[in-house]
Amino acid sequence: MALRLCWQPFCKEAQSLTTAHNRREFLRAMRGAASLGLASSVRLFGRSRALRLSGTIAIPQGPGGRDRLQPDWYRKKIAQVQAEMAKDQLDALVLLNAHNIIYTTGYFHISTERPLAALVPKSGEPALFVPELEVDQVKLWWVKDYESYFDYPGPVNRIRWIFERVARRGLARGRIGIEAPAVNRLREMKLGAPRAHLVVADELVERLRWIKDSGELAMMRRAMYFADFTVEAGRDFVKRNGGVTEDQILKATADAVADKMSRELKDVVGVSIEAPFGGLVPFGKRSAFPHAVPSPDRLRKGDALILSFGSQVGGYNVECERSFCVGRPSDYAKRLFDAMLAAHDEGARLMKAGAVAEDVDKRALDQIRQAGFGSFLRHRTGHGIGLEGHESPWIAEGDKTVLREGMTFSCEPGVYDPNFGGFRHSDTVVAGQNQGEILNRYPTRLEEMVIEI
Repeated sequence: MALRLCWQPFCKEAQSLTTAHNRREFLRAMRGAASLGLASSVRLFGRSRALRLSGTIAIPQGPGGRDRLQPDWYRKKIAQVQAEMAKDQLDALVLLNAHNIIYTTGYFHISTERPLAALVPKSGEPALFVPELEVDQVKLWWVKDYESYFDYPGPVNRIRWIFERVARRGLARGRIGIEAPAVNRLREMKLGAPRAHLVVADELVERLRWIKDSGELAMMRRAMYFADFTVEAGRDFVKRNGGVTEDQILKATADAVADKMSRELKDVVGVSIEAPFGGLVPFGKRSAFPHAVPSPDRLRKGDALILSFGSQVGGYNVECERSFCVGRPSDYAKRLFDAMLAAHDEGARLMKAGAVAEDVDKRALDQIRQAGFGSFLRHRTGHGIGLEGHESPWIAEGDKTVLREGMTFSCEPGVYDPNFGGFRHSDTVVAGQNQGEILNRYPTRLEEMVIEI
């Protein structure tokens, strides 16, 4: 089912935003309504702005109603990779990175010390080189050409073993693209195919991964449905139980989303659920630690609380992080929150085709600097996201990548006062032609971020 939203901005600045949903309507969607009519009024809280919303929300579904991409998608992806290989005059491409193997072939596997490789020839279908323990599973997938070794480490270095077999496929003197290897791996590659011309070509797949097509974006919208739900599960647990610890929040949210995904997912390949102690839920002064580890502290009124969760469906990652005030916020807390939110909104708005990554970062973080909280900055605005939770490009100083439509990023500028705590929202944003599109549906405005306990 499609997600259909009709925005009615009440001011020029609001036209750039694609958030600020009414929490009551959001909760109705989370409870499983197939579609619902929406209407919410404009409200102000401090300096925060809200939008009026009308239209219909439908629960996002994966492409074709499935929760993973199907073999035809990967066949087309192989053809796309081969077109890029032709530009570099490559006879073949050997992939050892698990994410790149999944991206090109869809072969999900548990990556261990045992090397597993995909060979993409300049034409025709790919081949896989796998340890024996993968053989029966490989037979179930669309890639029918494979060779296997018994186990690792074996009598011959397994990287060398793979490249010996690549060479025997008419590529002994070929121009073979490889991912940038460690020195010891490169040595074994050369021993396996000593007369081949090995060319570092990992950017070929990396840059294809930057741009998400409609199928990939459908997977990410589907994953976001569960990420938004996890934040709401955490909020509800805090509201119902009051002075809880971080580990209690983490366990409750993991249980809730595991139950939901188990009920609703049609495919579970490439699905990840954060185990207890796997998320970030700091509160009080510890919310000023961007990557805080859990503590035994108990939540109190007046605390800032960050609920930070991700979700993965069909191999594709998304983020949903929300900052809350436990009890009514002080004037100082409002100022900190407003600075964070202004940076978040500016960053999401500027994630568009033609923008330069580091310029987006500067203009977003300048919102916090101009509010007088520059000394409380601790990190960049965002990072690429897709098959990996953190991947290039980076919305950060030093990254001069020109954004293109279909790129996906986190947008998560934060402000962290060590004597009070911190605020950070993270949304997953698709770079558009004129502005970023926020995939998250969870509210962001301060009036929606207050939890009374």
